[in-house]
Amino acid sequence: MTLSRREKIVLGEVVRQFILNGLPVSSSLIAQKAGLGMSPATIRNILADLEKKEYIYQPHTSAGRVPKTSAYRLYVDNVMKKSRLSTDEKDKIYISIRKSESEFEAILKEITRILAQLSRQLGVIVSPRIEQGIFQRMEIISLSSEKLLLIMSIESGFIKTVTVEVSSMISREKLQLVSQILNERLHGMNLAEIRSKFREIVKDIWNEDSGLVKIFAQKADRLFDFEEDIELYFNGTDNIFHQPGFSNVETISSVVGMLEERSYVVHLLDEETQTEPISIKIGEEIKEQRMRECSMITARYRVGNINGILGIIGSKQMDYSKMVSLVEFTARTINDVHGKN
Repeated sequence: MTLSRREKIVLGEVVRQFILNGLPVSSSLIAQKAGLGMSPATIRNILADLEKKEYIYQPHTSAGRVPKTSAYRLYVDNVMKKSRLSTDEKDKIYISIRKSESEFEAILKEITRILAQLSRQLGVIVSPRIEQGIFQRMEIISLSSEKLLLIMSIESGFIKTVTVEVSSMISREKLQLVSQILNERLHGMNLAEIRSKFREIVKDIWNEDSGLVKIFAQKADRLFDFEEDIELYFNGTDNIFHQPGFSNVETISSVVGMLEERSYVVHLLDEETQTEPISIKIGEEIKEQRMRECSMITARYRVGNINGILGIIGSKQMDYSKMVSLVEFTARTINDVHGKN
């Protein structure tokens, strides 16, 4: 539904004031705060029109107006100007990402902490999807007569280890020979492709002396399955207890409970996060009933050639201009620091 310029200005002010104060917004407050050059009577007429167009509503007759999801959406897409992060905020983000002496898992946990701290919302990160990665090399080590350890190196600096059971001891020379052959054939291939085509890749050496290639082929679905390696990190659950949009205990319990369903949340974030620089989903736009009172701002980040997701989950009443800048800057900084590793 098309809005006039004046309607957009007034609607934007309703959203801004509601985000700021958490109270229904009156025409007199808009006239006083916004400096629009319009009388309260004119603003009241515009508010009445916006209510008819279902952008705002009155909780009760004598109250001011409260924005609906459609109002937040129009505000984010057409009215909002992104805030600038302070130098201190940028430094905190950069330092958390630049901790090169730390394991990447520790870096991801630190980033969620900083996101939660700076946003006063819930910071979330999905670890990079290793199955998108490129195989570098494999080392095969004998742990015992019946157990081998596979150490797979993946571009971008990730390591995957898997134990494989065998029926008898395999000599070190044969382990080295098999690893050499596989490294030559698999190097530079996408891991998901290796998983689906492994049998075809090794069909001409299926019956080599050690029997190891046959074992690997039979277990390829497990050996090259990296779905279980995707981790969800979040920080700031206590923040949402203090958000005005989360005054309903049932809503808070639903959101916190959902976070324990990690694989589901990973799938939800992946589904809701587009390939554009930033994804903003508000209330009913999120395909999850338990998050109808939430907003979610997410972005994809890159480590080498592998993508992950980071973002903020919070009340619909969040400061979108600040949150968008925060998520964008964090994703961009990860790309700059780790995107070429």
